[in-house]
Amino acid sequence: MGSMKQHLIKGIKTKLSSIIILVFFFSLNVSADSIPLNINNKVKTAIINNKQVMIFFHMTHCGYCKRMEKKTLQEKKIKEFTDEHFELIDINIDDNEKILLHNVLYTKRDLAATLDVDFFPTIIFLDEDLEITYTARGYRKSKKFLKILEYIQTKSFENIDFFDYEKEEKE
Repeated sequence: MGSMKQHLIKGIKTKLSSIIILVFFFSLNVSADSIPLNINNKVKTAIINNKQVMIFFHMTHCGYCKRMEKKTLQEKKIKEFTDEHFELIDINIDDNEKILLHNVLYTKRDLAATLDVDFFPTIIFLDEDLEITYTARGYRKSKKFLKILEYIQTKSFENIDFFDYEKEEKE
């Protein structure tokens, strides 16, 4: 009889321990927001998919940022070209989400400052070594922005300045 009582007590303790562990994990309130955006992983994904990385830095109350986000980036040709050739990382510097780059954890605002982004909107393009290949500061209309995307996608930046590239395209 004592053995059965001990077995029953042991079973209750095991269940109680499991419940305590579950309550502990649920009390941590881990959400998707607490997991930092890992730019290194985004670059790896881009490489696997034969794409380049494009980071769109913007602010909540910036009219030109909203126009770039809602108009230029959503224009059909731009969206199709971007989806096919780029891994887009959207960074609103007013958000509290953390970002991991080179094993350093940044706020979005600190990352922008680290990458010398002090004007909004700004789009930077990164290569597989996380080096900036091109920076587009300010609002761009669709036609001009598509030229920038083509310039980056063809890796023309390796051989020619964008202004010369654009001039050649017009000739």
